[in-house]
Amino acid sequence: MALGIHIERITPIYPAKVFLQWSLIDPTESGSYTFTIHRSGSTGGEWEVLLAGGQNIYNYIDDLTEQPLHPDDGKVNLLSLQRQIYYRVTVVPPSGCVNQATSEPHALRPELTQPWLQGLRRRLKYDEAILWKTHNGVPLLILKRRKWGNRCTTCYDPVTKALLDEHCTECWGTGFIHGYWDPVTTYGRIYPPNNIDVQVTQRDTKESSNHLITLTDVPYIEDGDLIVERDTNKRFMVRKQTQTELKRRTVHQQVTASYIEHGAVEYEIPVDFRASPPII
Repeated sequence: MALGIHIERITPIYPAKVFLQWSLIDPTESGSYTFTIHRSGSTGGEWEVLLAGGQNIYNYIDDLTEQPLHPDDGKVNLLSLQRQIYYRVTVVPPSGCVNQATSEPHALRPELTQPWLQGLRRRLKYDEAILWKTHNGVPLLILKRRKWGNRCTTCYDPVTKALLDEHCTECWGTGFIHGYWDPVTTYGRIYPPNNIDVQVTQRDTKESSNHLITLTDVPYIEDGDLIVERDTNKRFMVRKQTQTELKRRTVHQQVTASYIEHGAVEYEIPVDFRASPPII
């Protein structure tokens, strides 16, 4: 199967930014992948190059601050509920351009029959983000699990394609060097656990608890991703993800995540809490 690329999410970050996230389909090569990002006001172009030569990234924030605010001038802008913005992403694998792949053009706003629904969805997302940011939420760092890139040289067996050490400190049990992508900071709410499971062994007693975490709709979260509470350094492993939608358009995400006890190998993953400013 040939390499492919799919845009997972294009989400406005009001008032003037857009968050893009993509995933690769069948990325079998080990090494660095290079990305080029284009933007246009229509599916037919002309396409403006936003980023060329981006190495090993899975997201991009398009800053539209300098774009004009007039909806009828023919250029892209974020405030209009009528004009669409389209993006496409091209990936070049380690083997070179001969095996490159380009995503289908993807719209900032999926087609909605009533423009007022776009405004309502925007308002719901904005109010919820402000509520978490100023009252009952906490800053969260999202560490997406790597699924492509340079294979681990310590624990990955290229013959059997198996991981030999789930506690490997080179790939953190993912099979890819560094294990997780650089964190994205957002806001959300962590609810108390519904129950606590206690496991008693001859050596010690271990407690595990599952928490419901509600957070913004970016970045898109999947099973196996890590969530870090910035102020306490508490770490959670995502086990299940669902989305709250308005007319099938995502408003926010809810995840079930298991709390990781201090002393686990996941706490050895280096995280720079200042490196990534909040996206909202």
